[in-house]
Amino acid sequence: MDEHTRGEEALTNFTDDQKVYTTPNGTQLHGDSLELLEGLEDESVDLIVTSPPFALQRKKAYGNEDQEAYVDWLAQFGEAAKRVLKPTGSLVIDIGNAYRKGSPTRALYPYRVLLKFVDELEYHLAEEFFWYNPAKLPSPLEWVNKRRIRVKDAVNTIWWFSKTEWPQADVNKVLLPYSENMERLLKDPEKYYKTTLRPSEHAISKHFGNNNGGSIPPNLLHVPNTESNSNYLRLCRELSIKSHPARFPAKLPEFFIQFLTKPGDVVVDIFSGSNTAGMVAEQLGRKWYSFELSHDYAALSIMRFLPSMPPETAHKLYQKALQETVALPDEARHLSQAALDAAEAGLDIALEEREAANQAWGAAADQTHDSKSFDSSEHAEKTLALAKERRVAAEKEVKKAKQALTTAQAASAALDAFYAPETVVPNGDTSTEVE
Repeated sequence: MDEHTRGEEALTNFTDDQKVYTTPNGTQLHGDSLELLEGLEDESVDLIVTSPPFALQRKKAYGNEDQEAYVDWLAQFGEAAKRVLKPTGSLVIDIGNAYRKGSPTRALYPYRVLLKFVDELEYHLAEEFFWYNPAKLPSPLEWVNKRRIRVKDAVNTIWWFSKTEWPQADVNKVLLPYSENMERLLKDPEKYYKTTLRPSEHAISKHFGNNNGGSIPPNLLHVPNTESNSNYLRLCRELSIKSHPARFPAKLPEFFIQFLTKPGDVVVDIFSGSNTAGMVAEQLGRKWYSFELSHDYAALSIMRFLPSMPPETAHKLYQKALQETVALPDEARHLSQAALDAAEAGLDIALEEREAANQAWGAAADQTHDSKSFDSSEHAEKTLALAKERRVAAEKEVKKAKQALTTAQAASAALDAFYAPETVVPNGDTSTEVE
């Protein structure tokens, strides 16, 4: 039985060599996603949210398919995904747009994917979403920057497919804060509008003054992809390891996980890359499975689950994940505790040295004061100078040791906060209560 089913009927049939690391809620696996999908039981998944390699003209380091073959290639995964989705389950796919080779006209493969999935695989299009990323760079350079005959492409299309016409969804979980005008209206509806017909002939009634906890979000998702200071990138920079070049911004999978699942549900990303979706699912108390073809990228994604971890400690777990399954947070806590113990021992040694240095300096000062002859006085001054240097060095070491202890304590606390205590959620499963 898989360790994450927590006493329920097994949902998975994965081998140990496929598992890269595990957490209380999930498992990162490496291998071909078609094969890994076979390891999931029928109708066991609530949501598959993913961003597959795009059908770009230029080959990328993470691998991408040619435009001509893209639709049939992606349809394989859509067919395999349909088997594992529950009747109320959803498949959310982020598909980037592109131009035709050598032409300033758009490729139509995103729409061919839509028609293929609906007409042939018999998915339902629950709704289309558009991800607006204002941080996107102008591309393609030929048409946008050089010839300046096209505008910057800043929107990705996201297809929300469902297995049946009635997928699980709850807009109340993704409400946006009311605007200032709406807040004022809620305080005194009669003051701000009267019941009337709009030009569109829609009736504006007093019910528009009801406080529903927030405004309903549009299907245009404004999510800048500006990750720069995340734990993942920080550790990659400090360890001089090249990060995954195409990363999901956390707010994107977070929206769909909140919207389309509840705590304890199963979330899968079949092209996980740096495993942003798995990290978000972990923190939202969902079970998760992430699939990544590259063993190295799969292992490197462990950095997302090591908050505030010192680089050298995180590197040990990354290297281990390349060889065998790492059990989080236990193995991280073990290394974190070892670092904490070492920092405490280092501070004790530094304090002892400072005490010894202070005593040596005091003795040297007394010797200098008591010196009578020139020779003895000169020797005492040299001894005092050396004792002073030792005292200054010892004080610096104490400061360094205190900082090391503070860092180790912060890393331990961050790890505990990330893997918060487990509580029982309504469906009887155990998971992190975050909602």
